[in-house]
Amino acid sequence: MVRAFKFLLFTLGVTQILQAAPQQTPEPLSQKAASKFEISTFKMSANDEIYKIFTAKLKGQDEFKNVLFLLDANAQFNMLLNEFDGKAAPLIIGIGYDTDKSYEIEKRTRDLTPKAEGEEFSKGGGADAFYHFLTRNLVPLIDEKFNVQGSQKSLYGHSFGGLFTLYAMLKNDGIFSNFFIASPSLWWGGSEILKQNVSEGKFKEKLKAKFVFLSVGELEKRKGKTDKAGILKASDLAQILKQSGVNSHFELFKNETHGSVIPLNLKELLKYLKD
Repeated sequence: MVRAFKFLLFTLGVTQILQAAPQQTPEPLSQKAASKFEISTFKMSANDEIYKIFTAKLKGQDEFKNVLFLLDANAQFNMLLNEFDGKAAPLIIGIGYDTDKSYEIEKRTRDLTPKAEGEEFSKGGGADAFYHFLTRNLVPLIDEKFNVQGSQKSLYGHSFGGLFTLYAMLKNDGIFSNFFIASPSLWWGGSEILKQNVSEGKFKEKLKAKFVFLSVGELEKRKGKTDKAGILKASDLAQILKQSGVNSHFELFKNETHGSVIPLNLKELLKYLKD
């Protein structure tokens, strides 16, 4: 009995570690994906940071109805291409950092989070500057490079990336049409990003978003973060979207954790964005 209890504690501990620590070795690109996509990378400098930009398009395809901007590209760009198993795909633009690691924890914390009060959030708050880079520098460059000025643009992010995608949606400037918000870190700043923009269960401003895909894993939780009083959850955001009349879909991935939902979200992306 004691041995079984110790094993249970060990298993729970390992599970928590796996959820907290992201895999730092990027998934290699499969031969199948390499044979289908024309892939390139280049670097851009902004905000005293060097960003690595990944691009992928199906070989032989030069016109695109949809352009997908993918955050955390060091980790998820290859994952997305490896999930592809169709005949049509959007132009895929990944935004990452000049690193061999999957995640630059400090840099993404800085870039993908809005300003918030409190020492706990002191290493974040750079969302405004990052959004300026994304919309004023990168999007126009991609428009010109691939001639996609009139194409519909979508933004995807997971975790802090999901929080940033929500932030971008609330900017409401019409640059992005579709928002894929995966496991958003709504605990950041005590959920103020929603509380400041919601009144009587609805968004204060009518959103220009054409479609919002929101998802979360059933087993997601962070002790001292998601369980704090007053913290809103993805299910709360789903209800707000519904009450606000936004065309949206909420997906609860059964028996999935914060990390294991990533490939599932990428599969959904490809379903919705068949060019």
